[in-house]
Amino acid sequence: MQEENILVKNEDEAFDMEQVDRILWSHTTDSGPVVVIFSGIHGNELAGLHASKRLARSLSSNIDRLKGSVYMVCGNQQAIKKGVRYVDRDLNRIWGDFANEDPAAKDDKSSEWAEARELVELLDEVVNEHKYITKDLSFIDLHTTSAKSCAFILFNDTLQNRDRAADFPVPQILGIEETIQGTLMSYINDLGCPAIGFEAGKHEDKSSIDRTEAFLWLYLHHSGITSLSSKEIHHYESVIGGDNELEGEYYEIIYHQYVEDAKKFKMKDGYYNFDVVRKGDLLAYYDGEPVYAPQNGLIFMPLYQSKGSDGFFLLKARSAFWLKLSAAVRDSFINNYLHLLPGVVKLEDEEYAYRVNLKVARLLVKEVFHLMGYRVIRKDRKTLICYKR
Repeated sequence: MQEENILVKNEDEAFDMEQVDRILWSHTTDSGPVVVIFSGIHGNELAGLHASKRLARSLSSNIDRLKGSVYMVCGNQQAIKKGVRYVDRDLNRIWGDFANEDPAAKDDKSSEWAEARELVELLDEVVNEHKYITKDLSFIDLHTTSAKSCAFILFNDTLQNRDRAADFPVPQILGIEETIQGTLMSYINDLGCPAIGFEAGKHEDKSSIDRTEAFLWLYLHHSGITSLSSKEIHHYESVIGGDNELEGEYYEIIYHQYVEDAKKFKMKDGYYNFDVVRKGDLLAYYDGEPVYAPQNGLIFMPLYQSKGSDGFFLLKARSAFWLKLSAAVRDSFINNYLHLLPGVVKLEDEEYAYRVNLKVARLLVKEVFHLMGYRVIRKDRKTLICYKR
């Protein structure tokens, strides 16, 4: 049966797109954990806004039972009004400019830069208000995809983020920061706070709202702000993970198909997230030329819209044992001897950063540095730069 479109028909779910406030809803206390929920960072992804509205209505009627603070924040207001992913620039790709204090960014006149400045001011206000009250401050970024999908969680591979994500029975995608630069999650992680992204499913599916709302209830419960019964926990877990038939729990991105112009990119119809593809499979066309799978893997976030720079990703499964091993060795003495590996040179201006010559270091380079908790960025075909997360 075809899913109901989330943009129509139910007045209770409707939004006046011209009147979406920056803070959708908030409740603050002088103690307890703090959760900040972002939705609408991409203006055509409305499930998070609808789910936040539902949740806010329920929380408002039970305000005395909340044991912490909640902020529901709207992302790209101008893009939401226009019903597009972004107006001038992708709001979820520009946060590196803030983190690096890029001088050229001061002259940026894009709609998204103005949105980001307002969001940074709000972030600073929230952090400053609560930093002397609690260390339990966490963030959620709500999204949907252009392809049909089960729900899943994305996060930069820090131990804090792993702990937050482990509470949910959905696939976990590690290390997104290595392939997508300048995300809001990365910016928040660099502030020292955990931040995970929840992808609820396809943009237009009403089930994406239901999954997002269920995820938010569970997140507030596991954070200690609300308290759910065992029956409620089971119900919400079945909503977000009930159609997940994947064998693995953890996945790592192994390939990123970047596209310069999304209007020239045409993904073959019919691909869903986590579909198996084989090396050599025809996946898409770019400017009329075929794009083949460079290796075996699982297709991830295939692009079925006219905006965006990510054509598709390929994933491979990671064992839970590998994650437990990496957690055990991340802060061990082994970090002090990585420079002794063949082809590895320590960077002088960073405490834990290395340059890797792939002509010398050929085997399991990324695996070793991932095990030790490093972010691995490819500088060129022969060089990797590895930074401690």
